[in-house]
Parts: sequence; C-alpha cells; structure tokens
Amino acid sequence: MKKRLLGILMVLVMTLSLLSGCGKPGNDTKETKPVDSQGTGTSTEGTADSTGGDKAQAGPKKYDDVKLKMLICWNGGFKTASDQYNNEVAKKIREKTGVTVEFEGIMMSEVEKLNLLFASGDMPDIINAPYWGGNGGETAVIKKAATEGRLLPIEDLLPNYPNLANAYDIGIVSKSYLENDLDYKGFNGHRYILPQETPGDDADVTNWTYGVFVRGDIPKELGIDPASIKTADDLYNFMEKAKEHGFKDVNGNDTIVATTYHNGWDYSQYGINFAEKKFSNYRKQADGTYTYLAMTDEWMNKNLFIWKLVNKGLLDVECFKQTDSQADEKVGNGTALFAAAQFNSIINSTKLTGLYSSHPEMRYIPVGPMTYKDGQPIVQLEQNGRAGSPAIIFPTSCSNIEAALTYLDYVNSEEGARLCQYGIEGDTYELNSDGQPRLKSEILARKAAGDSSVDDELREKGINYILGRTLQADKRFTWWGEMGAGDADAAPPEKTEYMLARPVERVDGYPLEGLVINYENYDKVKKFAFEGTTMEDYQQRAFFADTEEAAKSILKEYQDYLMTQENGIFKDYLNYVNECAKSRDDILD
Repeated sequence: MKKRLLGILMVLVMTLSLLSGCGKPGNDTKETKPVDSQGTGTSTEGTADSTGGDKAQAGPKKYDDVKLKMLICWNGGFKTASDQYNNEVAKKIREKTGVTVEFEGIMMSEVEKLNLLFASGDMPDIINAPYWGGNGGETAVIKKAATEGRLLPIEDLLPNYPNLANAYDIGIVSKSYLENDLDYKGFNGHRYILPQETPGDDADVTNWTYGVFVRGDIPKELGIDPASIKTADDLYNFMEKAKEHGFKDVNGNDTIVATTYHNGWDYSQYGINFAEKKFSNYRKQADGTYTYLAMTDEWMNKNLFIWKLVNKGLLDVECFKQTDSQADEKVGNGTALFAAAQFNSIINSTKLTGLYSSHPEMRYIPVGPMTYKDGQPIVQLEQNGRAGSPAIIFPTSCSNIEAALTYLDYVNSEEGARLCQYGIEGDTYELNSDGQPRLKSEILARKAAGDSSVDDELREKGINYILGRTLQADKRFTWWGEMGAGDADAAPPEKTEYMLARPVERVDGYPLEGLVINYENYDKVKKFAFEGTTMEDYQQRAFFADTEEAAKSILKEYQDYLMTQENGIFKDYLNYVNECAKSRDDILD
C-alpha cells in the first residue's frame, strides 16, 4: 500500500511539473488580474492557495505587456497605423488586456504565402486567412497544416472566452460549413479554425454590393436609364453606345469601356444574366438528374458572352492579370466607363483620387440591377449561417495562445468593438439619444464630402484596421444601428439605395457540395476538377480566341478534359452526386 501511495504522489508531482512548464521560454506572460467578458477588469486578483498555485480564475485574464504578431494573409497588403503599439486604440486595449497585436500584410498569392509559411516554419503568432471551405486552395493548405500538427487546437479554450464561444452556432455558420470544414473529419474531433465575419443575427449579414457600375455622366449623356438594363443584351448595347460616343476620363485622356479589379474580380458580374438563381455549383437538368455547372449551357453561354466583350473591345484585356492598384487608377480617374466588383471598392477608388468630391457627376452608379436567366431580380443569395469565411488560425509558433484569445475576446465585446470602430468617446465619437456611438459631426461632414484623408487620420489613432481583421460574429448593426462608422449619417446614398435594390436573401437547406465530398474517390476528382487554375486557364484561353467558334471549342475541350481524367471517373462521380441529391429532403441546389 505504501508503494502504491508513493507511486501516486510521484505521478502527481510529475504532472504538476509538466503543467507549470507548458509555456514556451521567453514568453512575457505574467498574469496580474483577470478581466470579465467586457474587459472591465472587475474580478479580483488570484490569491495563492495551500499548494502554492493560483486559485482558479473565471474569464479571460490580463497580461503584463504581451506582444504578438498577426499575419493578414490577403493579397494586396494591409494598412495599419504607423505606430501599432502607441496609438490610442492599441493603448486602451492594452489597458484592458495587457496584450498588443501588431499586424503585417502580404503582396503575393494567399495560397503561396500559406505554403511558404508552413514549409519554412517561420510563422507568426496568429494568421488571418481565407477559409472558404470546400475546394478553396487556402482551405486545403490550412486543413493540411492542421492535420500535420502545425496548428494549435482551440476547442478546450474557447468556452473561457464568451465573445468567441458562439463561433460554431448554426445561423452564425451554416450546418454544411460546420460539418465539412470547421469540424473536418481529418481534424479528429479538434477545432483549429475560428471563423470570422459571420453574422451575429439576420440584421448583421453583410451586403457585399456586387454588381456592374457605370460612370454617372454616361447614361445621362446617352439618354439611357441604367435601371432599365436587365439582360446581357441590354448591357452589351449600352456598352457599345458608350464606346462609340468617345468619352474622356477626368484628365481628358482616352477611356476603356469596362474593367474589373485584381485578376478579373469580378468579371462574372457582366454575365450574371445567364445564371440561374441557385446556391450550388450543380444543376438539375430537364430529366431531373443533376450535373456539374461547367457541363451546362449556362456555363458555356456565360463564358461566350465574356469572350464577346473581349473580342469586341469592350472588356479591358488587362483586367485578368491586373492588381487592385491598377484598377484603383482606372476607376479612380474615370478611365473605365464600367466596372464590376463590390460597390464599396469602386467608391473607394474614386475617393482615393478625389474624383468623388471634385467631379460628383462622374461618380459610378449601379447598372440594373440585372436579372437571372428566368427574369427574377438578382439578389445576394446566402445560406442561413455563413458557408465559408475568413478565419483566424494559431500556428504552433504562437507564443501565447491564451493571450491571443484574450485579445480577440475583448475586441469582439461590445466595448472593445466600439473602441476599435469609433475610438475614444468625446474625441472621435459621441453617443446619440439612443445611446449609440456616432462619429463627431465634423468627421461625418468630411466623410460625406468624400475626404479620404479622414480615414487615414482615424487609422493613425488605431481606428478601423484592428476590427477589420479580428471581427468574429458581427453584431455591429444590432448594437449600433450601422455596420460601419458613419454609415447611418454619411454613407454614400448611392450605395445605401443599391443595397435595397440588390438585397440579401437567406435560404435554408444543405448544399450538395457538403455531401459529395464523401465520394470514395473524391480526392482524385478534386485534384483535377476543383483545385488549381485549370478551369480558369481554359476560360481565359477562350476569352482571347479569335472567333466564337474557337472560343466554344476551347470551352468544350475543358468539358472533355473533366470527363476523361482518371479513366473517366467524373461520370461515376456525377452518379454519386445524383445519389446524394436523393438522400435528403432539404437539398439546396
């Protein structure tokens, strides 16, 4: 019995020793006192118990000046305050949490950067990156990193951080996203992904304002009501007339007809009239069976329309390879008569150059909105709960994951989010009669006038850039009655009107994409059909073909490519897709 008791005591001593050594050497993580879920520091300091350790403390804790690095893995860089440690917002966050996070952006492909990080092992404490789920390239890299032990699991930690703990609730994320990507079977029950920019409630679903937009003076000069443009033919004729008219840009230079932003984003808006109002990439055919979108006339006709725009000199041939900076210049100077992307990107381009305020007649306005193939008006179709999102992950290099989660928990509280979006009360914002924060009148006036320098000044104070890449379940509209600071009072009226014209529509159901991944040879199919740039390469070859027949032939080559890879396995895969479609009564196609 004595030997047994001695053995038990030795095990206990060894366990306590291991637990006390879990922190990595060099971490400056001295705990002073815990804070509550709002970061107010109302709890008392931990006191030593009889074992010499600290008593259990409820809620996140405050740290002693922990500094962490966060990589913002989105191509195009990331604007921050010039001093990320001493700006006003960073100081206030540090007062509440004891933690400072400094952000760094990238100027390369997100997939390439993630691969380099995990291959080199030279990683930051936190990474923010795309995690669109399904066959997204970044998703595959992140899943691989997690299954290879390069990420830290967070499922046991999240319950301690109340403003993050609902990250996996259905409605905030969709059921299919949760089952297939956040709780990917290869994770073996662990959770590594903290989804972001998800809706806290119906009112908080972001309207991304995608569409086609035209310089405001053009329809007026041509006598065309842009709201009357509903079909691809309408749009083509509108573009032709604009081209023939000989418009000049704001500097008196020649113009191009239509462009996009980086790497062709989002030329698909020009061909939206060929699309069906569907959520999935699988289409039900006349005989009731399903096929893959790229095998349909819808896909063929939409791509041939883009070929026509390129071939007739209407769509900018540079747009498929250009950067956002190049697009900012083309749109910001009014050089492009039409642009397709998110309305906010287009408005920002004109504010960067000053066109928005100096030439209000040239501000871009929406075309349409256009309709689907069957004549229904275009909407922003969303699952009930986001079906793919930006995400935060924690590499094994994270020097203090609890400090990182404490920081994220605070900035996702109402108090912390308000600090990050509006700054210091009395300095940059005041409370209205409903107790909601509103930017001060002089700031709102500058915003309404299109003065982009005010955003630079606010950023130097620490406002906006932090929340933009740390927001989890978005509750801003529920809390404050506006999504962005100034939206209720100084948002561009044309954007507000467009959000009503092309609204968000949430739908229930389970997309086929969430079921077909269980196909026994899915990895083989995924490799040739869904990963990489093969489809994009064929499409762009078709866009630059000399004739429509040649373009159609190239697109048909891609369809043949799908059906002949891996000894024609795609046919068997489509049979499985149809089995899945019959397997449940809530299929979302």
